Amino acid sequence: MTVTGMAALIAAVAFQSVPLLLAAAVLSGLGQGASQLGGLSTLATEVSSARLAEANAALTAGAYLLAGTLPVAAGFLSDASSLAAGTSAFGIVVATLTVLGALTAMRCHPARRPTG
Repeated sequence: MTVTGMAALIAAVAFQSVPLLLAAAVLSGLGQGASQLGGLSTLATEVSSARLAEANAALTAGAYLLAGTLPVAAGFLSDASSLAAGTSAFGIVVATLTVLGALTAMRCHPARRPTG
């Protein structure tokens, strides 16, 4: 959902489309929510209760670091060049990080196959 949301965001700016912008917001929000749920679920199942608070703090700090720096960097790039360039760079970076995160999660936690 996040990758599709970023594609919709880039297209919304390129075509000056409010409906695409709304779709991008919904898709990106759903993707962020699913990512947060996945991260917290992984912590709950993989981290001991003695270290759960520490792991949750690290997850939250990492998420806020990216959520704060990427939009600011996109804003600076937009000021230096254009809104389309800043939006495109932001969308590509977020989509790339999303794919890399998904690949890492799949590699570290392969799907459990049913037995029987």
